[in-house]
Amino acid sequence: MKSDKRKAQTSIESSKRKKAIKPGDKCVADKLNFIPDDYQEVIHDLRVHQTELAAQNEELRKMQHELEESHTQYVDLYDQAPVGYFTLDRKGNILAVNRIGSRQLGGGRDALLKRPFSSFMSQDDSDLFYLHLKKVFAASSKQTCSLTLLQENGTPFYAQLDSIPSSIGFGGEHSICRTTVTDISERRELEEALQASETRYRSLFEAAREGILILDAKTSEITDVNPFLTEILGYSAEEVLGKKLWDIGCLHDTAASKKVFSELQRKGYVRYDNLPLETKNGREIAVECISSIYLVNNTKVIQCNIRDVTDQNLLAVSSPVAGDETERRRAERRTQAHGLTEQYEQAIKENKQVKASLLQALAEIKALKDRLVIKNIYIHKVREKRSQFDYIIGQSDGLKYVLYRAEQVAPTDATVLILGETGTGKELIATAIHHLSSRRDRPLITVNCAALPANLLESELFGREKGAYTGADTRQVGRFESADGSTLCLDEIGELPLEMQAKLLRVIQHGQFERLGSSKTIKVDVRVVATTNRNLVDEIAGGRFRKDLYYRLNVFPITVPPLRKRVEDIVPMVHAFVQRYARKMGKQITSIPKETMQALQDYQWPGNVRELESIIERAVILCPGPGFQLADNLNPSPPLDSFLGGTVKEMERKLILGTLVEKGWQIEGKEGAAKILGLHPSTLRARMHKLGIVRGDVSSQSNSG
Repeated sequence: MKSDKRKAQTSIESSKRKKAIKPGDKCVADKLNFIPDDYQEVIHDLRVHQTELAAQNEELRKMQHELEESHTQYVDLYDQAPVGYFTLDRKGNILAVNRIGSRQLGGGRDALLKRPFSSFMSQDDSDLFYLHLKKVFAASSKQTCSLTLLQENGTPFYAQLDSIPSSIGFGGEHSICRTTVTDISERRELEEALQASETRYRSLFEAAREGILILDAKTSEITDVNPFLTEILGYSAEEVLGKKLWDIGCLHDTAASKKVFSELQRKGYVRYDNLPLETKNGREIAVECISSIYLVNNTKVIQCNIRDVTDQNLLAVSSPVAGDETERRRAERRTQAHGLTEQYEQAIKENKQVKASLLQALAEIKALKDRLVIKNIYIHKVREKRSQFDYIIGQSDGLKYVLYRAEQVAPTDATVLILGETGTGKELIATAIHHLSSRRDRPLITVNCAALPANLLESELFGREKGAYTGADTRQVGRFESADGSTLCLDEIGELPLEMQAKLLRVIQHGQFERLGSSKTIKVDVRVVATTNRNLVDEIAGGRFRKDLYYRLNVFPITVPPLRKRVEDIVPMVHAFVQRYARKMGKQITSIPKETMQALQDYQWPGNVRELESIIERAVILCPGPGFQLADNLNPSPPLDSFLGGTVKEMERKLILGTLVEKGWQIEGKEGAAKILGLHPSTLRARMHKLGIVRGDVSSQSNSG
């Protein structure tokens, strides 16, 4: 049967081969009895086969795209993982390392390659490491060890190494070792504190001058006994451990003892002043017993403090006169016993706290590690989906030209200088340039040069070493080092002190710098985008800005026009801001009157987009219904000169003088200049005196205009 099927299949394949012969090969077709009428069928079969091949090629391209995306995610997670990843050969030389691993050892990634991993540890730890490496390749399974690593600057940290053998990517059977390095310095400190607490507790337990007995509250078995109690009863520790108290033979009434045990479990505390016990040699003694229950590692245990009071009872009977003295000594001993008990309980409490702190720290480390991985994945996905300019609103020619300039310079690594008045959105343009560049997979690092004091600006930009100055308790990585491979936005560059401008110039020119307190040169690949609202040419003339730094920054200038010069952008901005803040505050605003929109367009906006957004937010807060209403009285004022037209002092003088002229030099009152400028009349007069403004000074105003 199978033979017949094979013959039929062979016949079919032979028929197909005959059909596949070219029509022009008539001789062959005649030999195979090929009928020309079957040409169409053969062509149809070939087209079907071609379609299937095209579908398979499309599937292969799709799989290749998914593989490339998966590889990109793997590389991102590999570099941003919260632990160091190292690839070592059989001799322990470093073949590959991720970014965190290079930071752990305090060296550049390229500088670490081919270096022995043992060079970052002491001789003793080096021997331990090579033994660990030998076990990894011998056992062909995961191995773990803990040792002290030394950074390039000699700073030690305690690390845990988890290693597995591998041959992926390097050939050969188990030719490499993949190792993760986790900094466990904090965990080790907690473990050492826990060990010290347990040692202190054990010392108090064994040195106490009263018997201490520890029982399992559930099984009533003895789990621990101190030497003083074994001395009182005459039993060794081995004879009592693991047994129940009434099984030892020191209690006469077993039923009464079990009843007392039940009472203790119910109340949690019992006390007996003269409890009769029998020692191992048969001597009858009377003891004072205080028992209480507490939790250790979620397990109930019983602590019995036992003190021999036989001699005190005999003295009380034989010498009534000495009763008061005996009672006094008894009270002293009770006080001492109580003090020891308190110390013992305090040690137990500290022990619990240290254990809880250790567990909490470990849980926080794990949570932070998981959160970091999730955050990296989320940020990566958000960046991929982010549109180019979805956060920039407007369609004016001026704004389109700015975005066109940003698109031109973004693919390059050229330094960009963004100019414009305050509030025009210079930082948004810097963000757009970064997102359009090849560095968009890494975060944009921003530094506000005006927000940091001069004494902290250097360590913030270039980092510092531990002990670089008073209060520098730890090493700090600077913004330039953090922006390695990414873009650094220096906001308000015109506020940078002169002494910092020279060091910044060196980084821009040569891509290298030194941390504060260190002589080691660090090389970085950073693209610089600077913004300012100052006229840097005037700053150079005034000796406040370096000319050479200006030429380095002014490679590709972009000027963002003020809002008053792109009035057509006000309408979409108003609608966008109203929708944003209405949604944020849970309000329904459905209409904006034409008069309101016209008032917004007529206003000169000295604060630009930032002022517009603030006024819209304030109006939405106070808006009572679905119709949008302004909360401010917008009085159109003369256009301000461009930010390039003079210093801040000159602009202030022009504004005050123009308002005074417009109001006929009336300072006070509802229609006065002070009200329009939002100043107290006395404050306005003080500013006029400081700026040299006197009544009738109209010529200077007209000339400045």
